[in-house]
Amino acid sequence: MTALFYVVVGIVALVLGGLVARASHAVPRGEYKELFAPSCPYCGKRLPHAASIPLIGSFLIAFRCPHCGERQGGKTLTSELVFAVVCLLLHLVYGFSYLFFVYVLTAALLLMLSLIDLDIREVPHSLLFAVLLIGVLLFVFSFFDFSLTGTVWWEHLIGAVVISVPLFVLMMVTGGVGGGDVKLMFCLGLLLAWKLTIVAFFFGVILAALVALVLRIWCGKGGKYQLPLVPFLSLGAVIALLVGEKLLAIVF
Repeated sequence: MTALFYVVVGIVALVLGGLVARASHAVPRGEYKELFAPSCPYCGKRLPHAASIPLIGSFLIAFRCPHCGERQGGKTLTSELVFAVVCLLLHLVYGFSYLFFVYVLTAALLLMLSLIDLDIREVPHSLLFAVLLIGVLLFVFSFFDFSLTGTVWWEHLIGAVVISVPLFVLMMVTGGVGGGDVKLMFCLGLLLAWKLTIVAFFFGVILAALVALVLRIWCGKGGKYQLPLVPFLSLGAVIALLVGEKLLAIVF
């Protein structure tokens, strides 16, 4: 029964992961019909319905548009697998609690933001606002005895500024940080509260530094590449949600 339950959760997560991938293309372009009837971004022609089948759709079209031959489906398959794994891990940590559904929605928004940042180097305000609304919800609940996270209101307020303010100063002084990164850390800080925000930022920066080092070795000193920070900050936030409390318990 348990195995069947996780299979069902995994299938639902795969479907939602594919929807997130399509939304990452549709939302910034305002092409919302792409959510359920995706087309090739190169030739604009409608992809076969089989391409939308979770997990196997990309294989059925051989990862290529049948009309123009351009590569297709890799982002969708990656999104499906990543989101399914994250959902299963969140369930292992939180069970079927309110927090599970809150954090699944958060993970979907962060995955969408990451895919958009990787694609067009933009961070849509509409998606940031959605993350902010979740943070406001948890902040409001922290005033009451039924606080979902067990935090108090001031922990969320400190979380909103503990990383975002130093990043804002760094952005103004050096220009090495994007405004979208600052806004995302403000929203995540309000959502996570200050301790998990620091954990999220720590892992995000470490992962970004490791990838930058690999790219530097791979491309050489003269290689040119851009490394968007939103995917790493998002991954750091997911890590904080999964193991942050345990890590903090060990450290403190």
